[in-house]
Amino acid sequence: MQTQKSTAAVLIVGNTQESADLRYVAGYRSSDPIVYARAAGCGYLLVSAMDKAWAAQCAPGLTVWSPHDLALSKAMSRRLSDWALALLRKLGLRRAQVPANFPLAVARRLERRGVRLDVAAQGVFPRRRVKSAEEVARIRLAQQAAVAGMRAAWALLRAATVDARGVLRHDGRTLTCERVRRAINLAAMARDCVGGDPIVACGEQSANPHGIGRGPLRAGEAIVIDIFPRHAFNGYWGDLTRTVCKGAPKPGLRALHAAVSAAQRLALASVRAGVSGSTVHRIVQAEFERRGYKTETVDGRPTGFIHSTGHGVGLEIHEAPSLGARSERLPAGAIVTVEPGLYYPGLGGVRIEDTVLVTRNGAQILAACPRGLVIP
Repeated sequence: MQTQKSTAAVLIVGNTQESADLRYVAGYRSSDPIVYARAAGCGYLLVSAMDKAWAAQCAPGLTVWSPHDLALSKAMSRRLSDWALALLRKLGLRRAQVPANFPLAVARRLERRGVRLDVAAQGVFPRRRVKSAEEVARIRLAQQAAVAGMRAAWALLRAATVDARGVLRHDGRTLTCERVRRAINLAAMARDCVGGDPIVACGEQSANPHGIGRGPLRAGEAIVIDIFPRHAFNGYWGDLTRTVCKGAPKPGLRALHAAVSAAQRLALASVRAGVSGSTVHRIVQAEFERRGYKTETVDGRPTGFIHSTGHGVGLEIHEAPSLGARSERLPAGAIVTVEPGLYYPGLGGVRIEDTVLVTRNGAQILAACPRGLVIP
């Protein structure tokens, strides 16, 4: 497959459970196969006979066919590559642009049949970067579920006691990352969201940005809680992180949290349409450097500010645009996270994250949530 900026036609194969592009264009959820093609400004769906009526209802702007409509044999109806080839031939196409995650086996079969496929360098739906009012509302719902999950986690921490070893206890049992994670997921489910695997990482574990966390929670240690629920029905994600501590923080933790909080405030103040994501990222880097927090590799392990400042959120938890070292300008209507963090083995990690709507006047936080460090 060649890499190409744009071609006249688009081809996507898969299902809406696994492909955000298909979910975006088809507008419904199904694990059954779908082939989408766009040619001459018109969109076409090839779906199973069972899904045909539902697909036509969910995507009224598209022409919807089933394999029977294209006279596919029973054997051909079982192969997605034959679905795609039949649709391309119906439309008179021998070349199409495909997403980067297009199935390799299907691509090879199509190419053997004389179809040329070009990988879209910027994705087949660049307009996904800009959210409609309906999409903003859907992401807000998921973000509100994240806030509900965060408050559920805090309620457990607030009610916990501290034993002689500094371990948190609740209802006569050790309070663990797993128990807090369960409370988060239950709160998300109550709002029709799937919590997945929220991060609840304490102490040394919090120094790993993607470490999910496990085992007992301890007083005085950083507890990073990162919640990213997906709405069970509309498929859109939310993303929220707070770092808290039960009781008096260990030495250095309060200053670390203050640095991340200040960096996030500066980043939020700089986000607006037309500003590049790389500019926002450099502002965060400069604030950390000004406060003396170095980013370096120590004993083979990266420390300090070791990830980008943020990423787009929508039908995927990580999508364009981003806030990183080489990021593009932010369009009005984009939704991105703003999540600076610092990570030091021995001290722990601190990350503070909000999901915001990019406007011409600045960043609009989709769901407010306190940012304090200490939980008494």
